[in-house]
Amino acid sequence: MAVEDLKGVYVMAMAGLVPARAASFHHFDNPLKQLADRVAVPSGASIASTIELGQVKSSAVLSALGFVQFGALAASTTLKVGLKDDSQIALTGKTALLNAATSTASAGTMAIGAAVALADRYKPLWELAGFTADPGGVFTLVAELGGAASTGGTVAWEIPFTSF
Repeated sequence: MAVEDLKGVYVMAMAGLVPARAASFHHFDNPLKQLADRVAVPSGASIASTIELGQVKSSAVLSALGFVQFGALAASTTLKVGLKDDSQIALTGKTALLNAATSTASAGTMAIGAAVALADRYKPLWELAGFTADPGGVFTLVAELGGAASTGGTVAWEIPFTSF
């Protein structure tokens, strides 16, 4: 085993050791912004009901600190977080891109990027969505119910991001 002297990408960019783009998440010209809100999910909301969490540029980079909190919605209900389908840019099947099905049988908190591999952290959303180039425009972040919300409850979120 060796003792390593590791530095974050931001520190390395400041020292000129990596290109500035590699440190763009922490770049001074791109301060963090945040999507934050809450919604009451009515009792009886059906499977595949969606909650629009907000819109961000396709080049946005989500912070690993983002989360969704929820009250107990039902014993057999799940919640997933990802990108809303958009036929104009051939974006489909990414509704669980950021967090796969998390049980909402009891109140809890889910991390926004739990389904994102560590090596993919701090990549722009367009890369996470599988595009080979930035399609431009905006992506809509959504949470989707994986079952009927028999008891209803509140869902709240805070999603820090930087946008270029």
